[in-house]
Amino acid sequence: MNTTADRLRDLVAEVTTFEEEWEEELRAALPTYDPNRDGCPVEPRDEVRYFELYDVRAAAARDLLHRTTIGIEKVISELTEAEPEPEADQPG
Repeated sequence: MNTTADRLRDLVAEVTTFEEEWEEELRAALPTYDPNRDGCPVEPRDEVRYFELYDVRAAAARDLLHRTTIGIEKVISELTEAEPEPEADQPG
């Protein structure tokens, strides 16, 4: 079970790392980027580049979601295969 928990932690870490790396990339590429700004998080001169980067990010996020889903399904499959079948109730 420990390896199962480790694999689930790895999946969570991969998603967290993805978000952190994209935040860093946005900050590096867009000096006016501020996620706390009302409305669009960049000044008007950076909007086109911001949306271009977000298109790339969206594609990467879809790939990550697909890989994460497969990883979770694999863990579920392994867990359900490892569970013993419930014993049938014996009459009387």
